[in-house]
Amino acid sequence: MNTRPYIYIDPQSIRNLAIYDYSLLSNIEGEIHYICSSHYDYKAMPQHVHQHSLFCYNNLSNNRSKALSYLWSHLRLFFLLLRVRPRVIHLQWLRIPSFDVAFYQLMKWLTGCKLVFTAHNVLPHDTGNRHKHYYGRLYAMADAIIVHTAITRQELLDTFDIPESKVHVIAHGLLQVDYSAEALEQQRANFDAHYQTEGCMVFSALGYQYAYKGVDLLTEVWATTPELRDNPRCKLLLVGKNRGVDLSAAEGISNVMVDDRVISDEELIYLLEHTDVYLLPYRKISQSGVLMTAIATSTPVLVTDVGGLTEPFAIAPMGWVLPKLDADQLRAQLLWLLHHPTEVAAMKQDTEAWNKLRAYYDWGRIGKLTQAVYDI
Repeated sequence: MNTRPYIYIDPQSIRNLAIYDYSLLSNIEGEIHYICSSHYDYKAMPQHVHQHSLFCYNNLSNNRSKALSYLWSHLRLFFLLLRVRPRVIHLQWLRIPSFDVAFYQLMKWLTGCKLVFTAHNVLPHDTGNRHKHYYGRLYAMADAIIVHTAITRQELLDTFDIPESKVHVIAHGLLQVDYSAEALEQQRANFDAHYQTEGCMVFSALGYQYAYKGVDLLTEVWATTPELRDNPRCKLLLVGKNRGVDLSAAEGISNVMVDDRVISDEELIYLLEHTDVYLLPYRKISQSGVLMTAIATSTPVLVTDVGGLTEPFAIAPMGWVLPKLDADQLRAQLLWLLHHPTEVAAMKQDTEAWNKLRAYYDWGRIGKLTQAVYDI
């Protein structure tokens, strides 16, 4: 029996990515070395997982400092890999593709390990084909590639010349936010006063705001639709750190709140509790972590038919789908939802559907499938 350990590497491993790592590794058997950020911010790993906080670049603001820190972390990782000599390296993300691909090619040769890569997206968001060459090399040298949806698998096979047999579809599991119920209750009155959602149908787009998420178009549609913009019975919450998205169309609109900051887990749970429809009008995506949070909290969603966003709908109803991201279609769907509050409430209260979804995206099942890929 092969007793060499697994190595699991996630240079980012904060916020939702930390939840993902913990949830997956807790459901894989055997000795695991977890290489992560020094800013890892979720639960303590179980005993069979040895945590090595080698990456420190996350909170640095200067790009040169980030790059130097990232390279220094890999020097430390180099000696750790030589000492541990893993049977599998499971890699989650690349930060400097030209360097990363060369590094892992060398480590495969030196340690004789198997390389597994999780392609959360076929290519990084908002980079076009800039890194396509390096990802092509990575996919070619990887022994196995994990994707979260059948659509992503097909996109990967259509984009790169790789054998079908090495690409495995394993769902992205639920993201259970680790919040303090006591802290939430202590802050509930403050949140009530801040958001003032009572008596409104609440539409939300939460978390980091990027262009690929379509929140700019959402804001323009709301601002140019009097029945939404001037309606005291509905509210749009755009809450989360803005990453360069123009939301100026929301200025001066009383039922739109733009809150440009990182929010606590307790505040996120409060917002999901008070959201009637979670808006994901994405332009492009493979799979979304926030979609998994919506399933965990029984929050109905409105999604565009891109990437794997609609795959959960094949298991059970959880909201509404836009065939494409188009201003007229988005406007029409928002107005339909506003005028059908009974259907929206029924979706949120459909316990049977939410339980089916939670069972499918259960981490126990996902951990067994991932371990099977390791052991092929």
